[in-house]
Amino acid sequence: MTLTPAIYVQGEGSYWLAHVPVLRGCIASGTTRDGAIANARRAFRAYLELLDTRGVSVEHWKEMDPDTFEVRDTPSDRVLPEDIGPLEEHELRDFLHQFEASRAALISLVRDIPEEEIERKPTETMWSVREALEHVMLTEAEFLSRLEKWPADPYNTLQAIHRLVFQRFTVMEPADTALDHVVMGRRWTTRKIMRRMLEHEFEHLVHIQEIVAALEATRPSEVR
Repeated sequence: MTLTPAIYVQGEGSYWLAHVPVLRGCIASGTTRDGAIANARRAFRAYLELLDTRGVSVEHWKEMDPDTFEVRDTPSDRVLPEDIGPLEEHELRDFLHQFEASRAALISLVRDIPEEEIERKPTETMWSVREALEHVMLTEAEFLSRLEKWPADPYNTLQAIHRLVFQRFTVMEPADTALDHVVMGRRWTTRKIMRRMLEHEFEHLVHIQEIVAALEATRPSEVR
């Protein structure tokens, strides 16, 4: 599938999201439409750096200039043109490499944070690291449920969800790669699920980086 690189924007009021599906997983937010678009152009470069640092080949994207990407409104069903159609073999492999890289970055970020800091909210309006991690886990489970009926067994750690994603995507049947159906009133395709999983992982890696920085900034000087 060859499509012109574009940034897709959605939102209202003071919360806007900008997706960059040419680099599946790249997403940014902003308090204005223009702010989200500008942040998405920066996020493209940041996400490439993350992947490159973690050993994922970025040859396909490194010559792209996000400043030249056109801007479009996100379709009303939130399925982007890049989300439609059966997967090519390399796309599944690329997804798994990207998912592995982003999860490694996330685990590296939080691994050595003391338990009391994991639980602490830096400010009244920010999540704690634990709350952010729980959100990542629960949302990934929700995304997986869009591929099939979700089992009753609970998965309560990041790595359990990570292993589950790998297991699910490495045993996909041909019909799974061309999924296009409606679940609870919203349209989902295999490509969209892959894009949203990677976007969500990267979005909250950045989010948790902000929480960690705020924890450091608000920690009493005697314990720094």
